Amino acid sequence: MIGKMLNLPFKVLGGVARAVQSQEAKKWANHAERDAASARSLPGMDISVPTDFDPGPFHVEAAEAIEALEKGCVVDADDSAQIPGALHIPHADIGIRIAELPPDTQIVVVAPNPDDADAVVRFLRHRGLDETWSLSGGLTAWIEAGGPTGDTSS
Repeated sequence: MIGKMLNLPFKVLGGVARAVQSQEAKKWANHAERDAASARSLPGMDISVPTDFDPGPFHVEAAEAIEALEKGCVVDADDSAQIPGALHIPHADIGIRIAELPPDTQIVVVAPNPDDADAVVRFLRHRGLDETWSLSGGLTAWIEAGGPTGDTSS
């Protein structure tokens, strides 16, 4: 009988502890859902560089860009992948996904808007990827030069 009386407070405390743990788990689950939703709503990382940064000349012609698809790396910076065999990183995600780019490799950035490709190249060169180039004329020049486009699911 005395043993049951001594265990009674521990049973009560155990029940209270389980209730508190359950409420805390719900609270943290709500935080995780909120944080995930917040992260999805962000437009991307700011890739601006200081105005006094001089990246040097950084444009290449379409023939050299097409050659880079086999010998180097082509980054398709369009929101919807257009170039099969290229590394697809949308313009807005380049700052977050910079680690996916191969070091010590010629990288050619192709985007529908040549100004977007230029901004990406300035950002990458500012971060130390000096062999980064922008295709003069953007995706239009790529298509006109006969660069592959189409199904990128493979």
